[in-house]
Parts: sequence; structure tokens; C-alpha cells
Amino acid sequence: MSNPITSWIKSHMELYNEREEKFEDRVASMSINSVKLKDSRNKSHRSSGFYKDEPRTRSFDHFFVAHSTLKSIPGGISSSHQAMEFYNDLGAKKRERMIAKFKDQE
Repeated sequence: MSNPITSWIKSHMELYNEREEKFEDRVASMSINSVKLKDSRNKSHRSSGFYKDEPRTRSFDHFFVAHSTLKSIPGGISSSHQAMEFYNDLGAKKRERMIAKFKDQE
């Protein structure tokens, strides 16, 4: 009869071939990761045409000419209090429609 503790230890031991395969996999993954790191550090950090992008957080968005279809409504008056109220009311109406729509779905 064999010793149960020795057999338990042997059953939980790592085999030499398994250990070598894990080592090879680890070396291969480290090689791949090192190439990825080298490639990422050698890339240009600026895309082509980077100087064309707007660096400010808010670009030029205050246009003064209203579209001809908006001429007769309060929303057509550019940069005005009436236009702000008009679009706020439109947004509130759209919100109410969406709430009603989703309440019906539940």
C-alpha cells in the first residue's frame, strides 16, 4: 500500500511537460505584447490634418442668418429670446410625447 499523503501530493503536482508548455505560452505572449508596445510607441500621435480640427471646446456656432423657412415663426429670429423660448417649448412638447409613448408601452 502506498502512502495516501504521497499519492495526494503526486496527484496535485504539476507535470514537467505542462510546466514547459505554460512557459512557452508565457514567453510567446510576452513577445507579442512587447511588439505591440513598441509599435504603439512608434506611431504618430497626431492624425493627418490635425491642424484642421477646432481646438476650442465650443466652435463658431452663432450664425446670424435664419433659414428662409423659419422667417415667419419666432424660431427664425437668430440669437433671440423668442427663438430660445420657441425651441424650449418644442423640446418640452417632444418630451411629453415621448413620455406618453413609453407609458403606453409599459
